[in-house]
Amino acid sequence: MWKFETTLSWTSGKEGSLHSGGKPEVKVATPPEFGGPQNIWTPEDLLAGAVGSCVMTTSVFFMEKAGVKLLSYLSNASATMEKTREGLAFTGVSVDVTLSVAEEEDIEKAYSAMEKAEAACPVSKVLKCGVTLKTKVTGPASKGR
Repeated sequence: MWKFETTLSWTSGKEGSLHSGGKPEVKVATPPEFGGPQNIWTPEDLLAGAVGSCVMTTSVFFMEKAGVKLLSYLSNASATMEKTREGLAFTGVSVDVTLSVAEEEDIEKAYSAMEKAEAACPVSKVLKCGVTLKTKVTGPASKGR
């Protein structure tokens, strides 16, 4: 079993400071859409980032396992929140990934690793809303699929 813990302290207004085991502090606040300040991480931003980073770290694990030499990885995660009958709720998260591999024969392995990552990402699995993953893989002379 693994445990991941954070400490959050309210600082003022709609802002706080998030800490975890000696890691850099993360300032957090209510989103500007709900009266919070600009340019501070929100729980909603962190959720999108958590899904995106979980997909990345999980896919890197599967690519290493498959022997894929990854040259680059870039993703954009977007979390959608809407008013529902139950109140505000996330209704979907999408992650668009573009990556490049060193060898042409690694392209299919990379797609397979991404499919495994999509199914295995523990952060995605706890969300009520769906998570969709769109991947484009390129190799030395490839345009992806």
